[in-house]
Amino acid sequence: MKRTLRYFGTCGLFALFAFVALRPAFAQDKLVEEANSTWNSHFNKGDAHGLAALYDEKAIVSPGNGKTVQGREEIEKLFKSYFDAGVHDHTIDVVHASRAGNVMYETANWTAVLEKDGKKTQFKGVLLKVMTKSADGKWHTTAHTWNAEENK
Repeated sequence: MKRTLRYFGTCGLFALFAFVALRPAFAQDKLVEEANSTWNSHFNKGDAHGLAALYDEKAIVSPGNGKTVQGREEIEKLFKSYFDAGVHDHTIDVVHASRAGNVMYETANWTAVLEKDGKKTQFKGVLLKVMTKSADGKWHTTAHTWNAEENK
């Protein structure tokens, strides 16, 4: 009986240690998931202005075409062009995320649907996003790039 109690006590300590050691990762994952959920919500509503507000005022975005846009106004125009073209149903599936102080980054897979002339084409790709925590405690994307291919 004493041996069994010691065994369960040791297991409990290891479980507690694992929980405490992994807690920052859980918090980081939660922050990334919340940021992605908010991003997808704005995108899937076609809210280019709200989407651009999630970016830092001087953020740089590269949509994978060899070009970049900088600043919220240009980012808003970029996303509005996607919505005008019929892009919707965006998803993000995190591959890896990490945080160092007030900087957080993620690599993720994404999908979206382009609907034009009654035809739906699904696209997919990989994204890299860097977010920084501002003085007011909010996270803003400072750099975001992705690639894309038709999902056949």
